[in-house]
Amino acid sequence: MQVGLLKLAGLKNEGCAGKVEAALAALKGVDAAQVSFENAKASVRFDEALVSLQGLHAAVEDAGYRIAQPAHGEDGACCGGCGG
Repeated sequence: MQVGLLKLAGLKNEGCAGKVEAALAALKGVDAAQVSFENAKASVRFDEALVSLQGLHAAVEDAGYRIAQPAHGEDGACCGGCGG
């Protein structure tokens, strides 16, 4: 099992978080999914032999939401524009 942390965009309330959580949990290979509206993040425990990270992203998008792009420097990468 692998654990993935997804940053989400487009959540407006707890109901949105519930929809994303249900969409992720319904995927074959997902053992557990928890979505936090407050943090706009999903934690998903899944079997990578049955579902890929791209499959998780697709489930979020099919539910009507987006995967958020990391803020500058948040993922350890720099865009190169600031010299950081």
